[in-house]
Amino acid sequence: MKAAFPVTRSILSTTALSEVVGKEYAIGTPSDCQFLQFGLNDTYVLKTTAETHVLRIYRKGWRSLSDIQYELDVLLFLRRAGINVSVPIQRTDGNFVGTVHAPEGERYTVLFSYAPGREVTYKAKDAEAAAAYGTLAAQIHTATERFTTPHQRTALDLEHLIDSPLRSIQSMLAHRQENWEYLQALTDKLRLWVTELAPSGLGRGFCHGDLHWGNVHQDDHMLTLFDFDCCGIGWRAYDLAVFRWAARLRKKEAEQWPAFLGGYQEERQLQEADIQSIPYFVALRHVWLMGLHVGSRQDFGTAWLNDAYFDEAFNFLREWEAEHLGELT
Repeated sequence: MKAAFPVTRSILSTTALSEVVGKEYAIGTPSDCQFLQFGLNDTYVLKTTAETHVLRIYRKGWRSLSDIQYELDVLLFLRRAGINVSVPIQRTDGNFVGTVHAPEGERYTVLFSYAPGREVTYKAKDAEAAAAYGTLAAQIHTATERFTTPHQRTALDLEHLIDSPLRSIQSMLAHRQENWEYLQALTDKLRLWVTELAPSGLGRGFCHGDLHWGNVHQDDHMLTLFDFDCCGIGWRAYDLAVFRWAARLRKKEAEQWPAFLGGYQEERQLQEADIQSIPYFVALRHVWLMGLHVGSRQDFGTAWLNDAYFDEAFNFLREWEAEHLGELT
């Protein structure tokens, strides 16, 4: 019998996953399992007669076991602190992380509680929700000042935001030399600006790393945050900049960003250096995203990483620089 052809990334059977969860968790017999999303990891919605859960199948090689355990430790810590987050469900063996032997190799699995409610869209009428989101972000930043764990996690530093993305992007811009030179010059300026500002008081600590509306549900007036897969220790201003960046992409920055920032500052005051740095971290977030997309091309494909993709990305960076980063030039 011939050996199976090597696989980069497989899509696991919903039927088989239901059977695994039914055996490995004391949640009752699964009645339905749906493949929800193919992304940085694979996400499934799994239902029993009593509850709904979310099953995450980590991409092989995407996160180390230590990275995952750090993420789960912070979720459990935040729930104990009374903050609304989706939490991991303990397995019958006492652990929170399982494994499945996929065609490409061993993949980690975690079952999470389901965040109740609906996703909040980028609409002007949701400014009130944006303020509540900012308050939730502030509560997380304050609570995690007391968080400790023996597990290590990749930092959200300049290696993560600049160096690693540039290494991924360079080969894709071989035919767009002007864009590559612009990106190098921009990130050099951003690196210098952040490096000079950081010693003067940029706050650092635990960050969710992906604070946009796609990672929170609203049930009545209660928000529940989930998907901490991009978390780590970093600049708190970067964490807030992600929300501004996402609102900008959806042309809702003017309506939602002031509300988000106001909600945050009602709960936790920012230093002036942090506020000044947010526009710079917005630009760095977009650089990081480009690096993430290009660096994951072995799983996501390359057809969409075309000239239209890079035209849009560099238009965003140039427009943002012209509006907000004039002092860098």
